[in-house]
Amino acid sequence: MMITAILMILFGFTHESKAADISIVDVRRNITMAEDDPVYKDFYINAGPTSGLKKNLVVTAVRKINIRDASGANAVGEIVVPVGQLKIIAVYDRVAVAREFTLLSRDELPMLEQTGIMAGDRIELKGSFIDNSKPKPRKTASETALPAGTTTVVTTTTTTFVPLAAAAPIVPSPMSPPPVTVAPQAPVTVGPVDSAKVKADSLLSAPAGEILEKTADSGNNTPL
Repeated sequence: MMITAILMILFGFTHESKAADISIVDVRRNITMAEDDPVYKDFYINAGPTSGLKKNLVVTAVRKINIRDASGANAVGEIVVPVGQLKIIAVYDRVAVAREFTLLSRDELPMLEQTGIMAGDRIELKGSFIDNSKPKPRKTASETALPAGTTTVVTTTTTTFVPLAAAAPIVPSPMSPPPVTVAPQAPVTVGPVDSAKVKADSLLSAPAGEILEKTADSGNNTPL
């Protein structure tokens, strides 16, 4: 009896240690060739069917965080923070493949410096359950290229060409004055100027005193 009890205790410790060593060793994502190709993200776990993992089993990924003081020199302790849940899609001899089931909210859980499930996170079987629902539709490459909450708006502009209307004739207003017609003037022809006649005309139109002065100025001193 004592030997059986000792073996059971040792088996229990060994089983707990193996369960504690289950962790995510690698994360891979497929390479999409078109925008409408679905995006898959596989999490590889270093455990097989002997560890209790089986298809459609939903497990919890946890992360150990070392807490230090403000200086960073002294270690205060270590905490285990749940990150999210994974759903096992395939189990092999020593490896299991899982997909992201859900990410746990940080409202009632400690925050994480790096969000999302990643390599190095440990797998906890406590609280696991079977989910036989169909897989959710995967996001396409075009959807993952845009950040969350981004909306693409496409606007189109239509240009309409309107022909110009013909210019309407100008109708005079009844209150406006009638147009003034100016008769054309005959061209004035200027011929050669007769200086003697111009001088005589100027003498005849000028007063008598002025005529005498002009005669004197002109140097006409011929005695009468």
